[in-house]
Amino acid sequence: MTMPQAPAAPVTYQPTPITVTAIDVPFTRLVGFFFKAALAAIPALIAVALVVKLIGAILFFGFGAWRYGFMGGPFGWL
Repeated sequence: MTMPQAPAAPVTYQPTPITVTAIDVPFTRLVGFFFKAALAAIPALIAVALVVKLIGAILFFGFGAWRYGFMGGPFGWL
């Protein structure tokens, strides 16, 4: 019966440095990409605005509503 061979020594990976000198993109494709990115930013902006508004409402009714007299605070309707 033969003994199993020991695994070979691991090979170390030495990455070679790469320098990008130019990216060749036609102007019309680049304009199209930026136009699509601008259109995609509109729903994202609406979603962020709704989240910020929700957080602001939670903070206002959690802290500020009592101070400004809403919900029966100590200062009345100022």
